[in-house]
Amino acid sequence: MLSRPRYIFAVLLLMFFWCLAPKATLAASTQKQRELTLNVIPIEPQDITITSTYVGYVTPIKSVDLVPNVSGYIEDVFVQGGQDVKVGDNLVLIDQREYKAALNAAIAATTQAQANFNNAKVYYERIKKAGKKAISQTEFDNAKAEYLSALGNLEEAKANQAKAQVMYDYTVLQSSIDGVVGNVDLTKGNYVAPGSGALLSIIQYDPIRVVFSISDKEYLNEIAKQNGAPLFAGEKIMLKLSNGNLYKPLGEFKFTDNSIDKTTGSVAVYADFANPNHELMANAYVDVLLEKNVKDAVLVRQNYVVLSPDGNYVYTIKNNQLLKTPVTILDEQNGNYVLANRFAKGEYLVTDKVGNVGKDTKVKIKIASANGEKK
Repeated sequence: MLSRPRYIFAVLLLMFFWCLAPKATLAASTQKQRELTLNVIPIEPQDITITSTYVGYVTPIKSVDLVPNVSGYIEDVFVQGGQDVKVGDNLVLIDQREYKAALNAAIAATTQAQANFNNAKVYYERIKKAGKKAISQTEFDNAKAEYLSALGNLEEAKANQAKAQVMYDYTVLQSSIDGVVGNVDLTKGNYVAPGSGALLSIIQYDPIRVVFSISDKEYLNEIAKQNGAPLFAGEKIMLKLSNGNLYKPLGEFKFTDNSIDKTTGSVAVYADFANPNHELMANAYVDVLLEKNVKDAVLVRQNYVVLSPDGNYVYTIKNNQLLKTPVTILDEQNGNYVLANRFAKGEYLVTDKVGNVGKDTKVKIKIASANGEKK
């Protein structure tokens, strides 16, 4: 049996170890909480080709509806539907007899007016040389008046002749553009007039224009990216046809519309394509492929990027420290974000979800390749 002093000492010793045990357990637990192992992948900057697809439609750059400016019966039709024509080619002839007669009459009237003017001019010049001592003031005034009247009649006759010439020329309808003639439903003997409507249409097919729309956000990003250079500089504008084939000629950006469509929040983009074989038909729908090369970029899965109103960011490991790194999203591609490379050499991208991590937490990393294979 223990003596009283020894008993008290034993109790105190037990109490000491009892108090010490929880503290050691807590310290061990705290130490364990301060260690965190995260899966990471190397950050590999590269040049990335991005292809964006839009729906576009084909429209002619130039088109003309041929409307008669004079009335009459059709004398001849020189073209057929689907025919290629050049500027100045004759298309339709309207009976010229009435207009030819009017032109001849106008020419005759001009000839008569010219003769009268010549006589009046000669007489007026003679009166002026004679001087006021040889003729009266009345004779001088009359000669001058006849001269000016003859001049006015001559100018009027010339104007009437020019008008008659224009009307006569209108009897031959010509092409004002290079293009392809549409359906021709005209027959010799048909009566036509300015109110008859279009006799036929001509569409320019080479080159031809494609119109597609981009969002207002894409438009602003494009302006910022080009930094003063023309929009879509260095980018390829390609087409995929309805049969799935890629159209060989590349497009040339021309301009954007001058306003945003309020209903869609988009802006129309106009690009021209060579079309020597008429593969692109007006009003056809096509897929527009906009291909651009982004230099020094990083491709990461979208779920690795945290989207926040205060700015987008990813978690990275640098020098064994966990960092919240802001990122700039340049584009999207197949479920990935294309980020501008703002990362340091040797920095790793965290692929795990990261919660609240204390400042004193010791971070360990498990490195996988960029394609997810563990190293």
